[in-house]
Amino acid sequence: MPIHSEMSSGPPPFLREERPVRILVAEDPFIGNFLRTVLQRHGHTVVTGEPDQASELLRAGGVQAKVVITNRPEAFLPFAGSLGLLYIAANPDPELALQFPACRVLRKPFRNDELLEAVEQLAQLDVP
Repeated sequence: MPIHSEMSSGPPPFLREERPVRILVAEDPFIGNFLRTVLQRHGHTVVTGEPDQASELLRAGGVQAKVVITNRPEAFLPFAGSLGLLYIAANPDPELALQFPACRVLRKPFRNDELLEAVEQLAQLDVP
């Protein structure tokens, strides 16, 4: 799947006054499109791609993100100390999540407001 990047021109951000957050969504296409739509409607800049492809782009410097959203955090272990991770899964692995200092976990299914709140919390963390 190709990487997709867009900036939303939708309504103002949800319950926040900060600038938009640059988010890398590394999920399967169906979930990735859903997440991109929700996040862009709230003013965020979103890049989407498959987890392995997205990890390689981070490694090569082809994309920069403040927050990564994925159901495969193991693909992002090399970046654990340098970005916020939102781990979404029906049955998340708590041991894997603990390897990321700036990590939030959402169990599927989740509500849009839970997604937006988790992104806001991760965006406010100081990650080198």
